[in-house]
Amino acid sequence: MGKIRLYIKSADILDILAIRDKDTIHKLRNVLRLKKGSLIYIFDGEVKEYSYIIEDINKHHCRIRQKEAFTKIAFSQKRITLVFPLVREDKIDFILQKGTELGVHHFIPFCCDRTLNIKCSKAKLARWNKIIIEATRQSERFWLPTLSNILTLEEVTSCIYDYKLVATVQGEYFKGNFEGKSYTILIVVGPEGGFSESEKLLFDKNKFKTIKLSPNILRVETACILSIGLINYFINERCI
Repeated sequence: MGKIRLYIKSADILDILAIRDKDTIHKLRNVLRLKKGSLIYIFDGEVKEYSYIIEDINKHHCRIRQKEAFTKIAFSQKRITLVFPLVREDKIDFILQKGTELGVHHFIPFCCDRTLNIKCSKAKLARWNKIIIEATRQSERFWLPTLSNILTLEEVTSCIYDYKLVATVQGEYFKGNFEGKSYTILIVVGPEGGFSESEKLLFDKNKFKTIKLSPNILRVETACILSIGLINYFINERCI
């Protein structure tokens, strides 16, 4: 059995914790079959992880006591923000999950002429954040990625970053000429059907570099994962 990890906000971490979430208790008790004396880990999504011993577990609650605290490596100073278009829900789930595994620092969903018309309700944002937390837990990351509200393309293109990239079939193949020990990267992946001519002018106006990912037409989720993989390759540093 691998390491059992749970996410709890840093402000809520105490020496003794009582877990009462029904789904979590079911997983610990009935799926993983943990018992009194079993070891689990709590991470705060910022820099620390803690080991805890189960003191009591039943169908209503799980009481755990802190054993040891660990301070992990600080977040990479080469931070990647992935900007993705509003697509079908299952595709967004995939983008958030795999992007988290690959070390994305910040996610920005956006709307434009050719994206779906999706409203950003509190319930939807909570669901997307839950996917990010679960992917962080599973991949043993220690920093939790952040998620923006849905932005317009105008808002996206006006963001200030050290490097601003947009993936298009008309761009040049990516050469990864990043410089320095600390910088921020914004990578925008377009919707199915690409950007309109007026939208392309926005990128030009705001000094985005267009990059080509493949000679083939890629699905949105494929382009997102490929772009992050390429950037990580050229950064040559594992994002925590």
